[in-house]
Parts: sequence; structure tokens; C-alpha cells
Amino acid sequence: MDLIVNNPFVPVLAASLVTALAFVAAQRITGWSWAATLAAPVVFLVAYVVTYQKIPPFPPAGAANKIFWIALVATLGAMALDALDRLPRWVFAVLAALLAALWIGWGKIGDEGAWLPLLTMIALGGLALWGLDRAGTPATGGDGARALAGLAAISGLAAPTLLFGGSSTGVGLCLGLALGAAALSLAQVRSRRVLGPAAVLGAGAGLLAALDTIAVVTRRADPFALALIALAPFLGPWAVRLLPPAFRSRPVVAWMVSGLATLSPLPVIVALLFLRHDSPLG
Repeated sequence: MDLIVNNPFVPVLAASLVTALAFVAAQRITGWSWAATLAAPVVFLVAYVVTYQKIPPFPPAGAANKIFWIALVATLGAMALDALDRLPRWVFAVLAALLAALWIGWGKIGDEGAWLPLLTMIALGGLALWGLDRAGTPATGGDGARALAGLAAISGLAAPTLLFGGSSTGVGLCLGLALGAAALSLAQVRSRRVLGPAAVLGAGAGLLAALDTIAVVTRRADPFALALIALAPFLGPWAVRLLPPAFRSRPVVAWMVSGLATLSPLPVIVALLFLRHDSPLG
């Protein structure tokens, strides 16, 4: 009991879960589709506020303060671009990755050797966000449940990467988003709803911004772990395609397989981090 009461992650986990359940209830009661799309980004913003104990001022100073605003701007931008309906959704992912990397790393652009990690994070971030969004579209046989399951899994993969990169507060942010996104995903399994791009790109851009802080600003991110995180969203749809048709057509089975496949690099990432870096656990 003492482990639960004194656990520093309990507040962010509780707040994220309550926020997710509130959006699920609102969507069920009102039928508003925007509630399902905005749920994950709001969970991320709530997790940020609980973790950092503040809403950062605007314009933000410092990488940690920028994370909140990157998630918010990416969410609003994705909704605006989606309303115009003139751009392919992969462009949204690239723009979100550009926003996160450039806003976080702007002050480091003039530093020697800064361009390589910056361009790397734009490429890997754009790939990861595109993969997450693509997993939730009919083109891959996906839906909102699988996209949110992928977001939860990617959050779980980012947590140890941030911990070994020196961002212990980022771990709470990841765990809160992972729990909230998992709850939202479970609520979407039966509906097979296709969500707007803001659903995963808003929260995903915030998560990417947290990773950018250790990749571009402090340069303590493990490149192999980042590469595995970028490729993980593509494992879900691939694993579902390997299922026999009888299982593939069952939403619950496809959802579980997709989420677990996306999370599957976790043991490899943790092993790499322990082998290549000093343990942050003391």
C-alpha cells in the first residue's frame, strides 16, 4: 500500500485515466465525434500539467515549457488542416515532426554538430507519427482503436528512453499518456471509428518534443532506441496482416495483436539502454 500511496507517478496516472474516462463518457452521451479525436491530446496536456505542476507561459522559455505548447499547436494545426481537406495525412506527420524538432532545437541550431541530431529527429519523428496515424486509417485496415493502442505503446517505449536520457519527469508524462491512450483505445474497439489526424498527431507531437529535448538539446538520447521507436508503429499493421482471416476480422483480436506488436520492441530497447549506458536507477 505504501508503494502505491507514495508512488510519484500515481497523480499523473490517476489524472490521465480520469480525463480519458470523462471523454469516453462525453462521447457516448453526446455522440460528438470531436470528443473522440481530442481525447488523447487533452490527456497529454493534463498529464503535462500534473507532471510539471504548471501551465507554462507563452511564449515558452526552455525545452520543458515548449512541450506543452507544441502538443497544443500540433493539435489545433492538425484540426485546421484536416478541415481544409487538401493535404495527404502524411504531410501532417512531417509538419508535426518539423514543429517539434525546430521549436525545441531552435536555440541549438548554431551549435557545432547540431544539425545531424535535428535532421535525424525530424526524419525519425515524421516516420513514427506517420506510422501511428496510418495504423488508424482504412487503407491499412485500421481504426481509431488501433491508432490509440499504438500511441499507448509508443509512450511505453519512450519512457525508458527518456529515463536513460536524463529526463525523469518525462517518464511520468509517458506513463500518463500510455494509460490514458490505452483506456481510450479500449473504449473504441467496438465502434471501429476512424479518428481525425489530431487524435494521435497532437499527443504524438508532444511526446516527440519530449524526446527531442534529450536528442537535440542535451544529446543524451540513444540513437538505436530512437530508431526502434520510429519503426514500432509499423509492427502493428504488419502483425495483423499475418493473422488468419478468421482472427483478423475480429476487432478485439486485431486490436490486441496490433497493440502488443507495437510494444514488442520494449525488451530490446531496455536491454540496449542497460548495455550502452549507466543505469539511472542507482
